[in-house]
Amino acid sequence: MISRRKLVLGLAGAAGAAALSRALAPGAPRQIAARRALKLPIAPSGWPFPGARVVAPSAVFPPDFGVRRIYLDAGHGAPGNTGNLSCFCVDEQDFTLAAARALAERLNATGRFEARVGRAGDRPLPYAERVEDAARWGADAFVSLHSDVRGRIETWSPGQGRQCPLSLAAPGFAVLWSDEGDPALCALRLALARGFARRMEEAGLLPYDGAAYSGLYEPDTAQPGVFLDRRPPGQRIFVLRRPSMPSILVETHHALDAREATRWTEPATLDAFAAAAAAALADALGGAGAPASALGGDGAPVSPPPT
Repeated sequence: MISRRKLVLGLAGAAGAAALSRALAPGAPRQIAARRALKLPIAPSGWPFPGARVVAPSAVFPPDFGVRRIYLDAGHGAPGNTGNLSCFCVDEQDFTLAAARALAERLNATGRFEARVGRAGDRPLPYAERVEDAARWGADAFVSLHSDVRGRIETWSPGQGRQCPLSLAAPGFAVLWSDEGDPALCALRLALARGFARRMEEAGLLPYDGAAYSGLYEPDTAQPGVFLDRRPPGQRIFVLRRPSMPSILVETHHALDAREATRWTEPATLDAFAAAAAAALADALGGAGAPASALGGDGAPVSPPPT
């Protein structure tokens, strides 16, 4: 039997798109929050509108790349932590688990990666266990998947009997990293973060401008969509500063934007994201995207000491 949670996740795209189309129709009542999206300064042909095209970036693998182990952390799903509630009333922990599984399947199909989803099933998994699991497994990179919430929140109904949060002012992805710890490891984190953002933008996804991140994250000067964790030291993100391998956190999209949340249920978006991830991992782990300070004399990444 399909659980209600899985059913909602599976139907969010079709039902949500239909509901959003009705809400944006010329005759819809002005009090519907989604109708007010038409006043936003976003080009109707661009992401996240339905007509925006996504593409699959090409990955370039060095001859000696081999097979790299990628630990995919499905964000939230920790004890007492289900994450945000999307515009389709889907818990973030459910979206991230589905997205991580989809990404793992696509990365594994390349033959260049052995991708593993750290959280499986319904058991809440503490973040410390995830970091320890990745280290024991010998992961080459730790990628934590999330969705974000931003802007002024309204309420709408994507389906009969449901009232969900909505905010259409700030679509886009963000890639977070930390500069705490060994300098060589931090340089590899930055290379991985910039690689993901660059390749996601190449795929046609929109980098978030960071307007709501003031005091939390510092925007990168070199690559749109990349942000450095600048929370108070005791509140900084655990999975960015504790893994002994390069780690990043990807806020895939704005979960309260019904247009963007709908696009993230589409196989084409998942395909483009997976291709972008593969290309970014090839760039960073293969040395093409790593800063000179992160490389040894022979061009190989410097292995950071365990923390």
